[in-house]
Amino acid sequence: MFVAMDSLGISAPLRSILRDDLQVDISRITADSHLIDDLGLDSVAFAVAMVAIEEHLGVVLSEEELLTCNTVGDLACAIQNKVPG
Repeated sequence: MFVAMDSLGISAPLRSILRDDLQVDISRITADSHLIDDLGLDSVAFAVAMVAIEEHLGVVLSEEELLTCNTVGDLACAIQNKVPG
């Protein structure tokens, strides 16, 4: 399953996860937004993100994989790389 990216390189489902599950202001999200510094995500938010990504996208990211993502774009790429097929 291919996850289509918008003009900023972010899929609609990822944008929804950031908005709905992590309560990030959608206007602050770009591919270059830093997950910690710009969006204010903490360790709890990363855990919530892991669960939400698996539930909504069917993609399992390990804690290590998630923690190597510095930006929203990195996260989008990590998810895309795990999407089957």
